[in-house]
Amino acid sequence: MKERHGVIGALAGVSLLTAILVSCASITNLKVLYQLPQSSSRFSGRAVSFALNDARPSRGILGESARKELKNFPGNIIYSIAKYKQNGFRLGPYQLTDMVKDAFKRRLENMGFRVLPAGETSTPRITVVLQEFSLDFFSRKWVAKMRYEARLEENGKLLATQSISAETERYMVLTKRGADEALGEVFTDAVNRLDVGRLLEQARL
Repeated sequence: MKERHGVIGALAGVSLLTAILVSCASITNLKVLYQLPQSSSRFSGRAVSFALNDARPSRGILGESARKELKNFPGNIIYSIAKYKQNGFRLGPYQLTDMVKDAFKRRLENMGFRVLPAGETSTPRITVVLQEFSLDFFSRKWVAKMRYEARLEENGKLLATQSISAETERYMVLTKRGADEALGEVFTDAVNRLDVGRLLEQARL
């Protein structure tokens, strides 16, 4: 009898472990690799503060068709960065807004800026108003989009703006590989197209 209970217990343990493994394997994580451009000392020594305003109509990333393909997407993004012409390294799972903040901070520092907290009022402030960051699926292609407005302010006064939009398409490869590539490319393109020099020129700073 003891032997029988032992066998039943072992089988139950194996079944539970299998269920856990299957559940973990079914989670669909999306990956974003942000690639920094070549560093510059053009703005070395200058200070700016940075803020992000998430103005997207919907907080979801996936469109209707993409949700059908990525049914178990948990909402976090596996975020990695790569310096110019270097291999990338993983920072970990990020919420979208935290990833966007980190990427723009690195972009500004890469240009030589000293980036101060958003509440700092004695320096010019760059606010990125995020309007869209999405992934959808059409005709076996992943379509990623990002759109935002960059605003340069000083002492509460709006001095200059810049609108950026980017879109990338990638064919489906091994279910989501194309999705990861599309997101990484559109994110890198959109963030790196921010022209802070032009904003400062418009604001005469």
